[in-house]
Amino acid sequence: MADRSKSLRMARISGVDIHIHISWLLIAGLVVLGFWGQLETEHPSFGSARAFTLALAGAAIFFGSVLIHELAHAFMARHRGIEVKGITLYLFGGATEADASSQSPADEFVIAIVGPLTSFVLAGLLAVAALLTAGLVAPIPEMLGNLAVINVVLGLFNLAPGLPLDGGRVFRSIAWAATGDFARATSLATAAGVLLGYLLMVAGLIAIWQQNMGGMWIVLIGWVISQSARQNQFQETLRSTFAELSAGEAMTQPVITIPAETSAAEAVRDYFVRHNLTVFPVMDGDRVLGLLNIAAVRSVPADDLWRTDVGQLARSVPPASVVAPETPMPEIIEALAFGSESKGRVLVVDHGRLVGIISPSDVLRRRALADLAVAANPDEGADNGAEVSRS
Repeated sequence: MADRSKSLRMARISGVDIHIHISWLLIAGLVVLGFWGQLETEHPSFGSARAFTLALAGAAIFFGSVLIHELAHAFMARHRGIEVKGITLYLFGGATEADASSQSPADEFVIAIVGPLTSFVLAGLLAVAALLTAGLVAPIPEMLGNLAVINVVLGLFNLAPGLPLDGGRVFRSIAWAATGDFARATSLATAAGVLLGYLLMVAGLIAIWQQNMGGMWIVLIGWVISQSARQNQFQETLRSTFAELSAGEAMTQPVITIPAETSAAEAVRDYFVRHNLTVFPVMDGDRVLGLLNIAAVRSVPADDLWRTDVGQLARSVPPASVVAPETPMPEIIEALAFGSESKGRVLVVDHGRLVGIISPSDVLRRRALADLAVAANPDEGADNGAEVSRS
């Protein structure tokens, strides 16, 4: 799952929001510099300015290919009747956020496989373009040919059978169909993803030992894959744990709130220190004015703490982070993962009245107690297990 909290919304294509993670800026710059350096080395007579312009065009085609790959996932998901929450481009590719809970093994297989197939189609189109431009200035067909090869590599790499890669989702769909157990299939695909990541890291270290500094990128890619696989497993575990719970059942109540007219100094003394919490809802009467975190208080000069009301410091709560008591918990976990503006909090409101709050720590505490809850009530646990199973 992509981390939306560090992403910027850049565009909307056919109803799909496109976000760019801050890590993408690093790889974008490196891709442009890489293309530019290669052009200047291999075609010094082409000119530095023209080489830089062609490098920008090549980078645009490269990232356009990645985006089209992800759009193929998104459009296929929507074609299968599955909600798509958006696409995020990040350091080593992209991620399409779809409602996994509504998928079947066949859905996941088709949605996953269409990405690599799209990369192969793009590779073919770029190869044709390279042939058609063969009579032009030498760097142009060469770059198009290189981009065709890159798309082939992208498609093949994504077919590796480990999460979070497309091949891992294909593998999970097959294991899911064979076992009838989504959780078990996820564990198998996660293990394959972690193993793939470790193998890449070992290969990268061997390359570095042989004085090939390109191995550093291989190590980094392997680390990202192994960590992403574990994160995917954790998210699926959370979804399973909370599949049958609503916001009203998981929220913390009563909620400790701060009146809007409270000074920042009083907020520190009477709320942050006393209750050992870092975020509080700020109330204007019965209305939630916003959320106040310790960073907002720290931004106030020490001499102004007594003269500044917390109502001036509270940040508004995005609509996605205000839910009704009956809202399913899997939706709330998504909001906690992506809601940077909500400071990692979801407010539970019933008919305009704040009745509870949910934070990541609430979710983790509930997760830690899940096995004990099943042991304490085995009949209910068995029923929940049968309902959670995606057979």
